[in-house]
Amino acid sequence: MKTVNEIAESLTDSKATNRTCATVPGALWSGWAASVPVVLLAVLVVHMTPHTRGIGFYPELRYAVVAPICVLVAVAAAFLYRRLAGRFERPRRELTAILLGLAALALLGMAAAGPSGLVGAALPTILGVVGVVAWIVPRFVARPRWTRVGTVAIVAFGVVEVTGVVGALLSEQVAPPGPDGLAFAIPNARFDVDHKFVDLPSGARVHYLDEGKGETLLFLHGNPSWSFQWRDLVRGLRGSYRCVALDYPGFGLSLAPAGFGFTPREQSFVVEEFVDRLGLRDVTLVMQDWGGPIGIGLAERRPELVRRVVLGSTWAWPTAPGEPRGIFSAIAGGPVGEFAQVNFNGFAQFGIKNGIVRELPPDVFELYVRPFRPLDRRGVAAFYPGQITAAGDYFSELEAGLTRVKDKPALVFWALKDIGFPRSDLARWEKAFPNHKTIEFPDANHFFFEDTAEQMIPEIRAFMSADPNGPGHRADINE
Repeated sequence: MKTVNEIAESLTDSKATNRTCATVPGALWSGWAASVPVVLLAVLVVHMTPHTRGIGFYPELRYAVVAPICVLVAVAAAFLYRRLAGRFERPRRELTAILLGLAALALLGMAAAGPSGLVGAALPTILGVVGVVAWIVPRFVARPRWTRVGTVAIVAFGVVEVTGVVGALLSEQVAPPGPDGLAFAIPNARFDVDHKFVDLPSGARVHYLDEGKGETLLFLHGNPSWSFQWRDLVRGLRGSYRCVALDYPGFGLSLAPAGFGFTPREQSFVVEEFVDRLGLRDVTLVMQDWGGPIGIGLAERRPELVRRVVLGSTWAWPTAPGEPRGIFSAIAGGPVGEFAQVNFNGFAQFGIKNGIVRELPPDVFELYVRPFRPLDRRGVAAFYPGQITAAGDYFSELEAGLTRVKDKPALVFWALKDIGFPRSDLARWEKAFPNHKTIEFPDANHFFFEDTAEQMIPEIRAFMSADPNGPGHRADINE
């Protein structure tokens, strides 16, 4: 004897059978309409499933793959339900069973051919898609007509869906391998250095440049960037100094060892390994953005290696979640930032464009973002914003250890348009390094050296040749 729920389901499915779109275009439209919420759900679940932001993301679950699959599943389910509704008393139950069977096959395929951990990462999304498709497709197929507002909304979201897939696929255009084993070609006209590699005891394979002779300047880059950012300063200073710049593992052309966590603490130890391997001594650290916490960590552990520091748009102390840099960390280092970066290389592109005042030549911009184009290398740019707050213990250690380097002469460049590093950060650096000179750039932003290299080069030369015990002072670049 049927229960009340079974009778109600039977009546509902019977009505659906009578109202099911009888035409192929009708089923196609219903499936497409259903795919809009299905894709939205899938993307949300993929990025909300617990994992390490960026570096723990599986490229197999990126938008360019998930969205088309969701559309195909929704459209196929609409046609399938149309047929089931004419043959079974409870077509929804049959549809659910078929979808679950397909989901099981997909998971088995991932387990057999995919990387370790992919099944666990994909399981919530696959089950969510099955549930939503089984629930929403019958309702959309049985819908007698669509309102004008509903139709416009479905079309608009569908266009966004398709545009997003196209944009994601375009972002995956990787440059062909370059000469001499380089991952991609680097024109000498833009970056005229000898590209070198060194294998470190930790297992990292580090790409670096080593140009000129004399006192050593060690350049430490930020995110999203690589040693390419220092090209103009290296070109202007290598005639008088030894200019060394490296890519951290996971950035530029450097490779990380197995099990590497990519945290700033680990990167700082890699830089220390690098310095020891090359036998660098009495170095002047040139640091920007993440180069600050990475380089200051080295200076505090091994102060005997560091003679001076040059810095700007950087910090070495904890960041509160409510301050602007902490808010940025939550957004750019959270699901939103990860979605933009791992699917569209969006954070790398936006960060570089937004952090430079002048308009870069297209080929220069392309060289900036080229290391982040491969799917397995772009996630690190999404990982680092989250480390602003996640690496709080490391930043506390850096802050406490600043007294170990307070006697080092410091040259501070400060870009006044960089809202991520306000004057309060500048004041903390000036307090940390009493023997300092500050140069303010009113019209420069985060990647200030792109707009001010010509002004920076003579200032660095003067700083390098000055009495290391000379008095510190502040200067405006316009003075």
